[in-house]
Amino acid sequence: MRRVGDLTRPGWAIVVAGLVLVAIGISSIYVTDTHYAGGHDGPRNAAKQCVFALIGAATALAVLRIGYQTIAPFAYYLFGLALLLLVPPLAAKMLDTSFAGLVPPRNGAYRWISLPGFQLQPSEVMKLAYILALAWYLRYRRNYRSFVGLIIPFLVSIVPLTLILLEPDLGTVLLLFPVLFAMLFIAGARISHLSMTILAGLALVPLAWGQIHAYQRLRVTAVLLQSETLRRAVIEHPETYRSLATKRQAQEWAAGSGYQLVHSKNAIGSGGLSGHGWGRGAYVEHDLLPDRHNDFVFAVVAHQWGFLGCLAVVACYAVLAVAGVVVSSSTTEPFGRLLGVGVVTLITAQAVINMGMTMGLMPITGMTLPFVSYGGSSLVTNAMALALLVSVSQHRPYLLSTRPFEFQPLKEAKTPLEDLEKILPGVGAAPR
Repeated sequence: MRRVGDLTRPGWAIVVAGLVLVAIGISSIYVTDTHYAGGHDGPRNAAKQCVFALIGAATALAVLRIGYQTIAPFAYYLFGLALLLLVPPLAAKMLDTSFAGLVPPRNGAYRWISLPGFQLQPSEVMKLAYILALAWYLRYRRNYRSFVGLIIPFLVSIVPLTLILLEPDLGTVLLLFPVLFAMLFIAGARISHLSMTILAGLALVPLAWGQIHAYQRLRVTAVLLQSETLRRAVIEHPETYRSLATKRQAQEWAAGSGYQLVHSKNAIGSGGLSGHGWGRGAYVEHDLLPDRHNDFVFAVVAHQWGFLGCLAVVACYAVLAVAGVVVSSSTTEPFGRLLGVGVVTLITAQAVINMGMTMGLMPITGMTLPFVSYGGSSLVTNAMALALLVSVSQHRPYLLSTRPFEFQPLKEAKTPLEDLEKILPGVGAAPR
């Protein structure tokens, strides 16, 4: 068994990339707090993020010490605990109460549980618990090779997705779908079946569009209304485009639903090649961009360090993705492979969605940038996720069987003895 500090080559790449992202995040949070207007917390957010980083490092070391194989049998219990944590926010919303401050609402959403000195976001815990439970369920099964076999994974997924959606937290719901499809695909689900499921989901989009809240629709339409031509069409023909936006919303887009998007793109574009420098620039020195330390921290990075800073951030996520793929593809243990794919998909998809959101390529969903945005629950959970990925790279046993999730015709299937003969020539030879 490897020691905690005895990392593999991809393990070192994962750790270094994660630490660089955390450092970029803390430095960006610090400057947005230092040049503050009345009522802001000053550098307090940066200090809290440092504490969260230390807690994340401690939990990551604990995960490495325990090992993913020891944690694996408890996957369902962790999933159940995460489901229980989702109940108080939902109950607070339904009863329209904060339970004496235990579940404080923010902008009409009930997503946090207030603990002494810390606010826990249960949906962040669910992300990791969901991956663990799904990997444990899929590790040895083959029934999902049929369309009917996909029903159970989707039904199990509906429970946490519904609870999270009702908070409401549309961003996390959208994030878990790529995780589900990626893990099913790696586990051996047929592409045709997954494609049929995606098409069925797209067919329900018009129905779902009428059920979501008005402000959630505005987040989607805000991206479309970037087009001046479309805004003019809405203004001139309001009845034709009433399902998209009202005439007033189109007229006040830049100062209304598109305000964050306009200033985010201005902050990114004004950074140029190398940016204004650390702690400099209008979008750092003045509070022009809401949530600049959180959801829109990537715009602050671009404003300070320009295209080169953005390239460094993207490079770090690319390193995490490539190293994670190397770890997942090189392990023959089914649970470890699925776990690695789930973690890589989770972090990569979240990073792509957040960066696309700040650049106006995707709707604003309130999704944070992993390891960079301010937030304790997100940072600690992502640190644990990377620790599990590194743990998989440390423990890669060779299984004396066919490689996981390889489905051969029966007549071509090889026996475990034939696989063993490749490793130890002569094992299957007849005795002399």
